[in-house]
Amino acid sequence: MSVRAAVGWVAGVTLLFLWLLGLVASFRPEPELDVVSSFACQAAAYLLGLFGVLQLHAPRASIREFLGLRRTHAAFYPLAVALGFALEGPIAALYNLIERRWPSGISDAELVRVFVEASAVERAALGLIFIGLGPALEEVFFRGALARPMRWKHGGPLVIAVTAALFAVAHIEWQKFLPIGIFGVALGTLRFASGSLVPPILLHATYNAIQCFALLSTAADAGAVNEVPAAAGAALPETAATPGWLVAASSASALVLIALACALGNRAEAAARAREKDLS
Repeated sequence: MSVRAAVGWVAGVTLLFLWLLGLVASFRPEPELDVVSSFACQAAAYLLGLFGVLQLHAPRASIREFLGLRRTHAAFYPLAVALGFALEGPIAALYNLIERRWPSGISDAELVRVFVEASAVERAALGLIFIGLGPALEEVFFRGALARPMRWKHGGPLVIAVTAALFAVAHIEWQKFLPIGIFGVALGTLRFASGSLVPPILLHATYNAIQCFALLSTAADAGAVNEVPAAAGAALPETAATPGWLVAASSASALVLIALACALGNRAEAAARAREKDLS
């Protein structure tokens, strides 16, 4: 897959998602946030994109194998979780810095209200979307359906950069482009170092779990946060300022963990075998 084709797929899927979202909203008497409907529209658009890419580039391939849902070295799994914790501080701090300088004007009070008014079962469903289904859906599309066919034609660094940029732009709000782009680079690096889609899914889910916990804490305190995610799988913003020393320490930890992932990918036979399957 060429870079131009990847851009076209992301543009088409994003436009389809927005169209479905607008169609669903037109049936409501009053505009309101519906996380479940938003995720359903996102899932429909992304899965259609996935099957379109699969039919065009690997019609006879197993979906699981095509996406890279395979085993790799076991150390990648705890490393992915640790990296999710390490990235939360610097990415959230960067977003808050951009938001203070160029406010988006979007309020997250409605999302907090949804959590405040939700029952225990509804909160569990929302948590499943934010932490489980949303991250898995985005990783399947960006680090799976797009990255695999692009890897057949381009080198790993270019694929990581392009998928990270498209992942950021797909979140619509320009204030999120740089933070989510950095997050996408970490996800892509882990994907290609491990040769598997499972570690980036764990990383993405861990990061969103921290943000979801912060949102629940804000809802419990009847506070307010700054921004509604463009889609159910989008990373949520930080709700309180993080001390500078903690941001610096988290940034250093994230860089060390990414370096460890690259070193592990170069030395572990299981990761090497997984990467070879991406090129076949």
